[in-house]
Amino acid sequence: MFSSEKKNGNKTTENKPLRKPSPLLPPTPNPKLPDDLLLRCFARVSRLYYPTLSLVSKSFRSLLASPELYQTRSQLDRTESCLYVCLTLPPDPKPRWFTLCRRPNRTLTKKKKKKKLSSNLLVPVASPRSAPVRSSFVAVGSDIYQIGGLIRGVLPTSTVSIFDFRSHSWHQAPNLQAARVHPFAKTIDGKIYVKGGRSSSNYRSANLVDVFDPETQTWTHESKEWNSLDDYHGVVSQCSSFCCLIDNVLYRYDGKARDWRILKGLEGMSEFSIGWSQFRLADYGGNMAVIWDRIDRSSDCNKETTIWCAEIALERCGSEGISGTVQWSDAVLKVPTCFRFVDVVSATV
Repeated sequence: MFSSEKKNGNKTTENKPLRKPSPLLPPTPNPKLPDDLLLRCFARVSRLYYPTLSLVSKSFRSLLASPELYQTRSQLDRTESCLYVCLTLPPDPKPRWFTLCRRPNRTLTKKKKKKKLSSNLLVPVASPRSAPVRSSFVAVGSDIYQIGGLIRGVLPTSTVSIFDFRSHSWHQAPNLQAARVHPFAKTIDGKIYVKGGRSSSNYRSANLVDVFDPETQTWTHESKEWNSLDDYHGVVSQCSSFCCLIDNVLYRYDGKARDWRILKGLEGMSEFSIGWSQFRLADYGGNMAVIWDRIDRSSDCNKETTIWCAEIALERCGSEGISGTVQWSDAVLKVPTCFRFVDVVSATV
């Protein structure tokens, strides 16, 4: 018999059948989920994460701005309140919009301890349109109405524009019945009430209230007195930066005394009592949003200051009134020192 072993120098090897090399598999392309599945996934994610998701790809950005996404959110009962802040940043007088979002999670590779980053940020909202200055803003659902103002800073206007924050697009609404500059506007039972701020040529009818019905897209005049509107207007006109209406309760912050008058539980909160130059309160889906800046004693507009934001949960305490609990407080945006708050509103999307 012949041996199945061969000698190779001092070594012997066993004859074995050669294995055929495995064919190279083609690279697996990136899996692509159907758009309808992605829409249902996105609809379950908080709107606070959308600015980050939109950076993933153009297709994500397109889906996140599509009407179908917000229809899906509504069908799944996933709508939520989103905070929007309007600022002017020198030297540009044009109002610019920002929305509150979550900061993306980042893994720190270095062992060196770093300063804790804010969990929330204000990020710019695309608004490719020249807007009048000294307008008033009010939210109805997912739409924010820009009412009146000055064109090119000098010409009073009766125009009304609607910014849809679902698609980040503008469209026109029917004009006011007369020009108004920085009028007082309020939403009551789904309708917009506008008072004051008329141009000098319409001074006689300054006390008339214009009422807009978003469903019929029509304006009407109201010549009778609206006591609740007048009372609220009177308080806000004196201290507009420090007032907001939440669930038919008027909250007011005393800018001189630097303390809370009605809201209990926040007496010792130093975040809002230290030096600031501008301050805003807003309804944030039933909670209170507090927006303020940390004062930079320098008047140099080339320097930066920090905008801070806090969310306060409100709870009725029977006959004892209402108490507040700070949910979070963060530095959300760096701006030039000479910036100006225009408005803070909350839209439902």
